[in-house]
Amino acid sequence: MSTTLRLRRLEMLVHIARTGSFASAAEALSFTASAVSQQMNALERETAIVLFERQARGVRLTEAGQALVRHAEAVLARLADAEAELATFARDDRAHIRVGSFSSATSTFVAQACERFRLRHSDSELHFVDGEPHESIARLVARELDVAVIFELDNWPAHVDYDGRSVVAEPEVEYHSLLDDPYLLIMNRQDSLAPEPELALEQLAGRRVLVSAPWQRDLEAALERHGIDVQLDDSCRGTGFEALQAFASGSDALTLMPRLALGWLRSSLVARTLDGAPVRRVKAALLPPAHRSLISGAMLDVIKEEITEASLDGGYVRDDGQPSLPKPAAA
Repeated sequence: MSTTLRLRRLEMLVHIARTGSFASAAEALSFTASAVSQQMNALERETAIVLFERQARGVRLTEAGQALVRHAEAVLARLADAEAELATFARDDRAHIRVGSFSSATSTFVAQACERFRLRHSDSELHFVDGEPHESIARLVARELDVAVIFELDNWPAHVDYDGRSVVAEPEVEYHSLLDDPYLLIMNRQDSLAPEPELALEQLAGRRVLVSAPWQRDLEAALERHGIDVQLDDSCRGTGFEALQAFASGSDALTLMPRLALGWLRSSLVARTLDGAPVRRVKAALLPPAHRSLISGAMLDVIKEEITEASLDGGYVRDDGQPSLPKPAAA
């Protein structure tokens, strides 16, 4: 390898592509921002190619930079495979499995599946990492995870972060459908729509709806298809559901929340089924078979078992009228 394309620079480049800034990449790699900037300046100077477009807030990769990132990800992934294989010769014979998931899936079935896996495979060692779908996909591609429970929407793939940036090039991973997780309409208990258990998109006409990534695009597309005029308010941004709930609780605004997240629903609010609402497609992401450990398949089987058993409640509606767990996705 030439001194120009040394591994540390490639690793920095990949982290910059994922985070969109030198500072964030530096923090992830335990470097100073100036050190990362100097290394990237040296990389551009020695390759005689412009890799970044400097902007007021961060950087954007040029076409040449994106091409180099794809090669860098492939190189780093193969090295991670080699290190993992060599590590098996240096450690004990216990199988190791690394699982990632997003919070609402973890709280409803992933944590239980991990415990079931530990009991069934007591000779194995399991590690868990919480993260948003794009974070888990990035970790999977970097060989930091073996199984990632993620979700996608029709207009939002899992490898895109909530600012709309792709954290990795089109990932070479294998997806397995687990369940469909529809968004529900959230409102105050005193709202005029609250008495109705099921609502249609048309009933949102003229109302203010607090929206946020990643489901905003899907709701906008559904409303446009049906020609419904709704006041979409994107002034509140948050990765969780607490902020939108707080604003909805103190006003007459509506918002949406996925069914798996009902455990976080405020007591002052109610959730109602909304026909035509966005749907999270919950999936398990694994590496391609050539790079996958046998125990990854065992973990996937346990996750599917847990979902099936957790969904055996007959009506998918709680005693208090609130919707409950979603049904498993069709095979």
